[in-house]
Amino acid sequence: LHSTLAAQNLLVSLVLVQLARPDPNPSAATISQTYNLARLLQANTTKLLNTYLSTQGSPFSDPGFSALGLRWAGVPVATFPFLAWRSMGDSERLARNYGAYATFDAFLQLVWDDQDELCPDCSELLTMLGTARARTRGLLANLTSIMAAMGIPTPPATDPLTSEAAEVGAFEKKCRGYVVCREYHGWVDRTVRDFTLLKAKYPA
Repeated sequence: LHSTLAAQNLLVSLVLVQLARPDPNPSAATISQTYNLARLLQANTTKLLNTYLSTQGSPFSDPGFSALGLRWAGVPVATFPFLAWRSMGDSERLARNYGAYATFDAFLQLVWDDQDELCPDCSELLTMLGTARARTRGLLANLTSIMAAMGIPTPPATDPLTSEAAEVGAFEKKCRGYVVCREYHGWVDRTVRDFTLLKAKYPA
């Protein structure tokens, strides 16, 4: 009897240990779904950037406009040396994606507010900004699920903006919106590359 109870206790202990471990093979379905969402966003962010520029007036709407050197404090930049990016582990790759989109969630709302003030009749742009933010939140939910399955803690929630962000001038708001849309486009491209690697590692 004692040996039977000991064996049962050992089995229960092994099950509990197994349940406590991070899943070494996270949901391939969620990874594939996230990849597909990123691909959808990839097509839409190109249109979002072009629509944004076309509605802002000169110089933004001028043919061939480009201001790649323009930055805005707090907006995540996707550009990264290839070898450094390629050598990242899953944890760092996912954590950087999560941090970027958590920040874009706030900035996309700010750009929507700016455009609602500056161009309230730009219904197509406002709709696209709202859709981008909603899909960003879907992306964040998927990233949270994948990271939990892999035992990776999500970065603590932060609010990167203060109320003073709404107090800049009209031209500065247009510049900020351009940087947000451009870097958002770049980050979505990077996410597609990240999840191409993850899909290969965790095939459905």
